[in-house]
Amino acid sequence: MAFRLFSQKQQTVNVYISNYSIQLLELKSLDPLVVHRFYEIYLPEGIVEDGRIKDADKLAMILEQCIQDWGIKRKQVRFITPDAFVSVRKVKVPVDLKDDEIKGYLYLEIGHNIHLPFEEPVFDFVPLQENEKDKEILLFAAPEAIINEYTELLHDLKLEASAADLSALSLYRLLFHQEHVSEKENTLLIEVKLDSMNLSIFEQLKPIFTRHLQLDGMLKNWSYKLDPETQFYYQYEVKEKELMLNHFRDTVKEIEKIINFYRFTLHQGDHQITQIILLGDNPYIDKFMEILQESVTTINVSQPQTKVYTHKNIAVPKKFHTVLGLALKEV
Repeated sequence: MAFRLFSQKQQTVNVYISNYSIQLLELKSLDPLVVHRFYEIYLPEGIVEDGRIKDADKLAMILEQCIQDWGIKRKQVRFITPDAFVSVRKVKVPVDLKDDEIKGYLYLEIGHNIHLPFEEPVFDFVPLQENEKDKEILLFAAPEAIINEYTELLHDLKLEASAADLSALSLYRLLFHQEHVSEKENTLLIEVKLDSMNLSIFEQLKPIFTRHLQLDGMLKNWSYKLDPETQFYYQYEVKEKELMLNHFRDTVKEIEKIINFYRFTLHQGDHQITQIILLGDNPYIDKFMEILQESVTTINVSQPQTKVYTHKNIAVPKKFHTVLGLALKEV
């Protein structure tokens, strides 16, 4: 396997292909943080479903036009891994293994003593802590076949996939850069999208839990229009608000279970979630926040105001936060 899930190269464009859009963002400078440009184009229904490319020919045709319009021919590309297929878990390995030996050990153990919900994974890890008996690592994994769908698509269009990242890691990286999170906080990060929600718990700046929840039927429930001021990206309006609100209420019930799982199952009551942060491109995220606050009254729930601008002093919309965090990957 030539492609490493979390490898890094510089001088790349940052792309997020979701079930319903393609986003691109490039940085102008890091300090101060200034964006060069950002774009979004709507994907018709059925081209990408639950992160799987269902119509590669149509997606390639759309991307080819984007490459021409955006001037990114032969560029290196960072992209977001489809959230529905990502597995994050803590794993213990022998203490005498050096960090550069752990990868080989994992290759041997995955499928035998380390079980994942899919075969033939592409993976990476982060060391956590160790004692006299073993080392604890954080294992990130995704199906190689799914990753290859995206890398091969980009390769066929003469773009080089240089790195992949999780949406939760990208968002958290932006929050850390903007000083909205710290090592002291046990943060539940919720990405509120049009058709799904991604729930991630960060402890000591590292993700220890992820859950992807699909909001069934929601993609058929949105209408789209171009923003009249920028012409860069789509706005979304819901057709059946009650269906969406029911999804929000069901998700809040799952969030309450996850909060209790973290406190009582993972930490036997010794630790708890200290803050909940909401981000995402769902235009009704404020309503979701209101429903969540009505049920979760003991934990602060917030939407950090992250102000980032282009070199032309255009504010970067919050719906681009994921791809903006991707642009900060190890720079």
